[in-house]
Amino acid sequence: MYDEIREAFDQVHATEQMKQSVSDYLVEKRRKTANHSLRFRMRSLIPVCALLLICIGIGNWYFWEMPVSYVSVDVNPSIELTLNRRNRVTDAKSRNRDGARVLEHVQLEGKDYLEAVELLVESDAMQPYLTADAELTVTVASMKAEELLSGLENSVVATHYHGMCRSADMETVASAHDHDMSLGKYQMYQLLSQYGSGLTAEDCQNISMCQLRELLSQYEAGREEAVSSNELENMQVGCSHGGQQHHHHGSGHHSE
Repeated sequence: MYDEIREAFDQVHATEQMKQSVSDYLVEKRRKTANHSLRFRMRSLIPVCALLLICIGIGNWYFWEMPVSYVSVDVNPSIELTLNRRNRVTDAKSRNRDGARVLEHVQLEGKDYLEAVELLVESDAMQPYLTADAELTVTVASMKAEELLSGLENSVVATHYHGMCRSADMETVASAHDHDMSLGKYQMYQLLSQYGSGLTAEDCQNISMCQLRELLSQYEAGREEAVSSNELENMQVGCSHGGQQHHHHGSGHHSE
């Protein structure tokens, strides 16, 4: 009888161990399942987070870096400004040797376009080029060219330096850049090409705006012969600047 009772209790004890083992197994399985589920959810969030970061980056580029307008400033130095949607300068690039020398002395990135142009024109580095017969030309390519030109025409560019403010279509920008030229110089190159001047884009890069305008006036007055090599060499020396600074010929708003 005693042995039978002991065997019965032994069976009950074995059953409790089994219950505890099952309980431990279930707890561990739930823990692993929870960890797996968490890892799965985290992995699922990775593409979402990546997409969010991409969208933020695109939005930042769209509003702050995307180029929407171009402003070129030409005397002989040729400098082109790239503007974002807020009309702030995101890049300032020289388009010839004189332009590179001027840009060494001014910091234009981040500034409003009007402030940047005025700083550029009034800089000590630009002043030697702004002599009596210099032809300061500012050319704008933008969907809001009227707004930008209106600001320029009420700035020192026109009121003090009597600069000429012009517009160009956006398609011209790509062509000008293909020739490594500013908008203003490229427009002059296009006009002179129509008259058969024989000048290349590279020739025009290092000819001052006053020389280019003088040559264009000759063709408009009836000149027919192409530019000779001697004439080209003389033009690339530069304008015969004379007279006092800050006095310029020609002003106005022209569209091309």
